[in-house]
Amino acid sequence: MPRTINAGSRLERYDSHTRDGDLLTRHVFTANERFAVMLGGMAALSLDTDSLAREFGTLIEEGVDPGLAEDILVQMVAYIGYPRAAAALSAFRRADPRPQPVDDAHALSDGQRYEAGTAAYAQVNGTALAAIRSAFGDLAGEMIDLTFRSFGDVFATSRQPLPLRQLATVTALAVLGGAAPQLRFHIGGALAVGVTQRQLVEAFIWVQYLAGMPAAYNALVELKQALAGGSNAPPAYE
Repeated sequence: MPRTINAGSRLERYDSHTRDGDLLTRHVFTANERFAVMLGGMAALSLDTDSLAREFGTLIEEGVDPGLAEDILVQMVAYIGYPRAAAALSAFRRADPRPQPVDDAHALSDGQRYEAGTAAYAQVNGTALAAIRSAFGDLAGEMIDLTFRSFGDVFATSRQPLPLRQLATVTALAVLGGAAPQLRFHIGGALAVGVTQRQLVEAFIWVQYLAGMPAAYNALVELKQALAGGSNAPPAYE
C-alpha cells in the first residue's frame, strides 16, 4: 500500500531545508541586506494580512529594526502601489505593536516634493529623468510630474542607504513580475550605487524561495542584459 505523506509536512520540510538549511547558512548578505530583500519581496506578494504578519513576525524574532522595516515598506509604494504597501506596513505593525516614532516632517509644496523626488532619483541614475521626459513627456507629462512628486514623498524620505534600498526594489520588482524593463533599470541603478553582482544574484536566490523559479530566472535574464548594457543605462526608457 502506498505510503501517505501529509502535504503540510512536506511543505514544512521544504521550508526548513530551503530557508533554514540552504539560505540562512549562506553569508553573502549582512542581516540588514537580507531583511531589506525579504521585506520588499514579501510586500510584493500580496499575501493576506495574517500570512504577512506571520512572516514579518519571523523577521522581528530575527532582529529586524522597525525603522528599517518602515522605511522599506513605505518606499515600496512607488513600485507595488499604495494598497499593497499599506497592507504590508499594517501587517508589520500588527506583528510588532511597539509604538513607532512620530513622523514630524513638515508639509512640502508640490514643487518641493518634485525637487526632492528628482534629486533622490538622480542618486540612482543621473540621466533617468531626461530619458523619461524624452520618451513620454509629450504623451504624459503630468503623469511624470506626479511620479516624481510621489518619489519626493517616499523615496526621498527614506533613512536607509541607497544600496539597501535598491536591493529591496529589485527584489520587489522581480517578485512582482511583469516589470522586466523597470527591473533591468533598477538592477543598473543598484550596480551604480555599489551593489555587487554577487549580491544581486543572492537577492534572486531569495526571489526563488519567495516567488518561484520562473521569477528568479527571469530576474537573472534582466541581470545579464543590464550587465551587457552597462550599469548606468536606463533601458526602461530608451
